[in-house]
Amino acid sequence: MVEGINYDIRCEAYPNHRVFELINKMKDYYDGLAETSFSFIPNGTMTFGNYETYVYMSISSTLDSIKTLLKKGHISDAFVLIRKLFDTILVEIYFHVMREEKYDWMKSLVVKELDEWMKGESWIPRIGEIQKVLKESKTTKELYPWFPWDTKLKKIRDFLDNHVHASSYRSILLNCPTICIDKRAKQLENAYSILHQIMVFHLAFLFYLDGPYMMAYDYMDYRDCGMEPPEGSESWLASYAQEAFDEFLKPHVKFAAFIKERCVMEIK
Repeated sequence: MVEGINYDIRCEAYPNHRVFELINKMKDYYDGLAETSFSFIPNGTMTFGNYETYVYMSISSTLDSIKTLLKKGHISDAFVLIRKLFDTILVEIYFHVMREEKYDWMKSLVVKELDEWMKGESWIPRIGEIQKVLKESKTTKELYPWFPWDTKLKKIRDFLDNHVHASSYRSILLNCPTICIDKRAKQLENAYSILHQIMVFHLAFLFYLDGPYMMAYDYMDYRDCGMEPPEGSESWLASYAQEAFDEFLKPHVKFAAFIKERCVMEIK
């Protein structure tokens, strides 16, 4: 952000704020993930194709909506959708853990919690319950402590909740694009910071849990052509995923090393 610039939506600087570039990078990742994950059929469901593919497509669409709202100056509404984005990511991670923990093909081909949610027969647990599952699950208990659940992430959720519930008059004004508000630049920075943190959070879980979803096209291309894929190509990482890792996780040196060590894919 350039100091001293008034980020009223009518000024040239507003649409050039770095939050819009960030959203584009996030969309590129989720669009790529939706494409490369489709051929993987997760256990615990009876659906055709990969239900998580549609979760990633939905996330990309939500990001597109957030970008549109920010462009129009509907900042408070954008924060409401960022809260939805965060919830969707938590739900996606939660059901992955449910599949890992509760799938038993000798008893049933479906995981009850996931199957009922997909059929609209049950609601997801409250966020506190999801957090408890991630903390205690053998699937995620190593990754869980890396994140500031009770400090920074809680502050993010509280901040977003304030916009969901219109807890302050300023949140109302931030939805009025014709009003010049001195804090508008700060709110764009808040959107950038929150989205960046959410992306780091989700990427870490995806590399930790769903590495094969990000497989490079080479392996399947060879198979489709009736040719034997090069040795080890099933571990090659798609370029969009490597770019996301470099952008969001690599700057956190110790954390990136932890993810690389535990991911089944070859991360450069």
